[in-house]
Amino acid sequence: MGIFVFFIINKVVSKRRKKRIFKKLSMGKILPNLTTLASLFIGLTQVRFAMTDQWEFVIMSVLVAACLDATDGRLARMLNSCSRFGAELDSLSDFAVFGLCPAIVMYCYSLSKLDRIGWIVAVFFVICMCLRLARFNTHDIENIKNPHNGKFFIGVPAPAGAVLSMFPISLHNAFNGVEIFVNEYISVLSVVASGVLCISRIPTLSIKKFHIKREHYTIFLLCIVASACITFAYTWKALCIITVAYIISIFFTAKKAKLLTNNSDDQPYPNQ
Repeated sequence: MGIFVFFIINKVVSKRRKKRIFKKLSMGKILPNLTTLASLFIGLTQVRFAMTDQWEFVIMSVLVAACLDATDGRLARMLNSCSRFGAELDSLSDFAVFGLCPAIVMYCYSLSKLDRIGWIVAVFFVICMCLRLARFNTHDIENIKNPHNGKFFIGVPAPAGAVLSMFPISLHNAFNGVEIFVNEYISVLSVVASGVLCISRIPTLSIKKFHIKREHYTIFLLCIVASACITFAYTWKALCIITVAYIISIFFTAKKAKLLTNNSDDQPYPNQ
């Protein structure tokens, strides 16, 4: 009899606890994590497309996942629902979508022709992405500030690294299946260079603190609309141009960051 009463009381208490938990959860709290999971789902689908040789959908799934990845953090801040759980979920999703999957995709694409060497190259990219995300998480937890005050990223971000590693696929789609872009050595160069850029400390472009003057706002919007129309009409060629422009921007960004650092070092200290 005592066991039966204890079982009923325990059941009632657990139901009340569940109700309290669900009352505390609102859509604003769930939406950022749902966005992260959507990014994970779409990003993982690139492996399925690679297995069926649908290379155009591989790139599309990565781009959509990158857009969702850029959205979830902003949603969390806007809805005041930032949490350690969300940050860890986002990091794990980034590793799977932008680290593990691109390596498998590029191995299926052409690295498999090199057998063991191709697999080592693919694993090298995964390790580089893992190191980058671990460094990013460590800086976040230990409150290590960006030396460039957030004006630049340190190294190439994970989504950009994934797109750069699969640049041969974009070129292959843009130029109607030119066989040279399926060459395994070009894939090795793309994957290795992308991995090195991800773990490097080279300052790269960041739009987080990019500001537009009011007088240039209308022109900026017109440029965005025109770029969107051109991208829609010539998707693959436009994507290749954007990728090349991003690679070129790395050199200019590194130079600009160096100039800003030198100028700040030259300034006298307040107490002098």
